[in-house]
Amino acid sequence: MFPQAPPFKGALRLARLSDIPRIGVVAAASFYHSSWFHYERPYFEKYPYDTLSSYRSSFGTAILDSDSVVLVVEDNLNTAEASNVYEALAGVYPAFDEQIPKEMLEKGKAVVAVASFYLLPNSKRRGQFQPEGALVFCFMVSNAPYD
Repeated sequence: MFPQAPPFKGALRLARLSDIPRIGVVAAASFYHSSWFHYERPYFEKYPYDTLSSYRSSFGTAILDSDSVVLVVEDNLNTAEASNVYEALAGVYPAFDEQIPKEMLEKGKAVVAVASFYLLPNSKRRGQFQPEGALVFCFMVSNAPYD
């Protein structure tokens, strides 16, 4: 087996499933300023919840993908951050306890940046960057009973 990747240091770490609600907010706020955002989401003002859900879904899929790496940066929570986002997002901005895990919120910390990468095809690092419990989660979802 290929040696494990070295651990991340400082504020950089692998994303966890519990980060997904916050990642949606961070991505929506961050990517708003790119030209791609307006092309990809022409109705973001009318459907701001769809924007959050779309980012959460995309990054959630990447977190669980054994060919992906999703990294986040933790920093101090800016409690006034909702006043610094675009109007449509500000209108649906979730309460902090709905987007930040309790243990981070109690420390005044939050995810403030996110990035995802695909590994090269047939990478020997495949599967080394999924959070603990991700495989169990995938199994539970894939074996969920049909209604």
